Amino acid sequence: MKPSRFDYFAPATIDECTELLATYGDDAKVLAGGQSLVPLMNLRLAVPEVLIDVNRVDELESVRVDGDQLVIGATTRHHEVATSELIREGAPMLSEAAGHIGYPAIRVRGTIGGSIAHADPVAEMPCVAVALDAELVAVSSRGRRSI
Repeated sequence: MKPSRFDYFAPATIDECTELLATYGDDAKVLAGGQSLVPLMNLRLAVPEVLIDVNRVDELESVRVDGDQLVIGATTRHHEVATSELIREGAPMLSEAAGHIGYPAIRVRGTIGGSIAHADPVAEMPCVAVALDAELVAVSSRGRRSI
């Protein structure tokens, strides 16, 4: 089966993303790797009217140290999480778990943010985030908050 029709947007900034999400609300879905969302769309278990592709938002794909915190952007691919020296040194459990996600094609396209956002019960990332006492930053048109 193929997905139903949808409008497609590819914003370049977080502000553009939040504006689109505020405009379209529950009718929109965010796409990065698509490893969870696209199969659901193909089966029509997810039928968004709008798809917001965040792959062009450079600030969402990063691995860096900020003070004493390891900061990982939402669109950072599982492969990068598994192989980054910064992550191996700062959060070896996270690096190890990312190396076991799916198979190589999934690790190259799938993102840490998508894995956590979809909360798949068999996914490694939500469990690892809890075990590491991770702080997640959510951004919307109303501002930022830490979870």
